[in-house]
Amino acid sequence: MLDTPPVLQAESTSNDAARSQQLYQSSQTFLLRMPDPRVYWLRAAVIGGILLLFFAVIPGLVAAGAVPDYKLNFLGKYLCFAIVALGIDLIWGYTGLLSLCQALFFAMGGYAMAMHLSLKQGGGDVRPEYNNIPQFMFFNNVKELPGFWQPFTSMPVSLLAAMFLPGLAAGLFGFFILRSRVKGVYFSIITQALAWAAFLLMSRNEMLMGGTNGLTNFYKPMMQERRWIIGLYLLTLVGVCGAYFVCRAIVRSRLGRVLVAVRDKETRLYFAGYKPYAFKVFAFSVGAILAAVGGMLYSPQVGIITPQDMNVEASIFMVVGVALGGRGKLWGAIFGALLMNVARSSLSSDLPTLWPFVLGGVAVTVVLFFPEGFAGIWSKLERQVTAGEGIAQAALTAVPLVAIALFVVLEAIGLMPTFLEGSFVRVFGLPLKYWVLVAILATAGATSFAGKKAALRRQRGFPVVAATATAVPEGV
Repeated sequence: MLDTPPVLQAESTSNDAARSQQLYQSSQTFLLRMPDPRVYWLRAAVIGGILLLFFAVIPGLVAAGAVPDYKLNFLGKYLCFAIVALGIDLIWGYTGLLSLCQALFFAMGGYAMAMHLSLKQGGGDVRPEYNNIPQFMFFNNVKELPGFWQPFTSMPVSLLAAMFLPGLAAGLFGFFILRSRVKGVYFSIITQALAWAAFLLMSRNEMLMGGTNGLTNFYKPMMQERRWIIGLYLLTLVGVCGAYFVCRAIVRSRLGRVLVAVRDKETRLYFAGYKPYAFKVFAFSVGAILAAVGGMLYSPQVGIITPQDMNVEASIFMVVGVALGGRGKLWGAIFGALLMNVARSSLSSDLPTLWPFVLGGVAVTVVLFFPEGFAGIWSKLERQVTAGEGIAQAALTAVPLVAIALFVVLEAIGLMPTFLEGSFVRVFGLPLKYWVLVAILATAGATSFAGKKAALRRQRGFPVVAATATAVPEGV
């Protein structure tokens, strides 16, 4: 066999090096490279449209009477879970800790706010014949407000407690557990046990927190008058934006890079002189505070908070939403939380017995066929725009994402077309909207799975060599 001439060898090596450099650059995250100008303007247009829709169009439709008030109340409730999802993504997506007790911190924030709203100072429905204390206390032979309830007569104290107590609890718990290098599935099991223990504790009447019935009888106009409903919705929307920018600032900073390193190469951080458990405790505490903020906004819009809001199933539901939207993408966590809550609300109304199977099916499907979630579809769209593959190809890629977004918005505000609602046509007893949703999810999952297989084949198809500054042609 003849040897390859030195000139051809050098040219082949240079081409392989250039190809390696291109793959390296395309694999870098937003932390290390700015997007293509076309991608930048695409993001700006989409973000601007979403903000206009949620801040102006939807409240305007409610004010005009085109959308029922209770639909906006539901949408505000869904946005509360979006705040929790951002905290979960910071813990799980960026730091690699799968926490199954976020619903506990969510309920802690909700209970702290509900305690104030249950009292006379918070506008609660208390009566002189019940000694001006919550009714469940009077029925439990309590004649005056317990001492640990006294601070919650103040609104500022209640707000501080709603955020400080969950953050403190998460910090102490995380310090003792994570300092012992507990990680992986063991950490998930411990957090699950913590959530279950708290659920059992809060369900007891002796705790004077309402037992299994929880806390209710808040200021009624908050859930009945339009001005209160719109105000709480906008406040929650501002909370989502604020939580997003806080998480975005963290993940784009040097601290965010360390969190990603904790997730990917924790052992190397020990050799570099870092203490990974300290960063884990930080992420866990911030996630707990965000969950508490979501719970704090949830209580007044729903009008009740119970131990069911802190059980293990509630935490798993939140985690599945983040996985469906796209772990490691902050906007994906928000999108997944909204989609899961809208789907649960719709299915629980139409087919209540089917929802547990849907939740399990979504979890399995995401793990096996859709690991990047809907954020993966957007990432693929951005790659196509950057590569200049054409508007038609990019539009075809965006179809599942746009269709799901339309489903979420139309179903959330009650403007789903009549024929999709099943008023005229049903297939096997199900409205057409569910079949359309299943078809979209199946298409997105199949496309993601096929793309992943094709990427693996391309990676095995060429040799990757070490690239140096002199080996890469100018302009690559």
